[in-house]
Amino acid sequence: MIKQSPAKTKRFLKAINNAAMQKCNDIARQIEETTQEAMLIAEEEASREGHIKVDIAKAKIEAAAKAEVAEYEKSKKVEIYKKRNRYCQTVFTEAEEKLHTFTKSDEYASFLKHSIQTVSDKVSENLAICFSVGDTAAKGIARKAFPNAALTEDASIQIGGYIFKDEANHLIFNDTLDTRLAEQLDWFLLNCNLKVE
Repeated sequence: MIKQSPAKTKRFLKAINNAAMQKCNDIARQIEETTQEAMLIAEEEASREGHIKVDIAKAKIEAAAKAEVAEYEKSKKVEIYKKRNRYCQTVFTEAEEKLHTFTKSDEYASFLKHSIQTVSDKVSENLAICFSVGDTAAKGIARKAFPNAALTEDASIQIGGYIFKDEANHLIFNDTLDTRLAEQLDWFLLNCNLKVE
């Protein structure tokens, strides 16, 4: 998994928040100026017709201003969500590329052997083992560990690892790098300090 420095994350969020706050302040100032102009006009007209109409005009102007600010804030949050999602996509694309490189390394065999050891005492002889298309390392290690197992390639496994299917015990163990990477997304979103408030 790619580690992001807290300083980088903090600068990233600070830049986004500063830009959003500057835009909000500019719009709030423009709204205030427009509101004041509209209020003066409304007060002059309403003074001829009484205080009730002034209050009605004020309420309408304030409601319109609040609606405009709320719409602006909503659009900025959507923009920040999109930036956060692009950032997450970049991080996880890089992580996936590194995992693909990992599957071509010597350490991958150690990962596969550990994966096999994790389930070896939990499964029966009626075992099917799935691995990614063309993953000869996984196939070889699985064949040595479980000579009677049915070995199949599974196109849904894009990176590497195993899915163990033990129909006799109604068990499925998914120890693929694909699943491990997908599980990291939730952790990343909880711990990367990219919350949108």
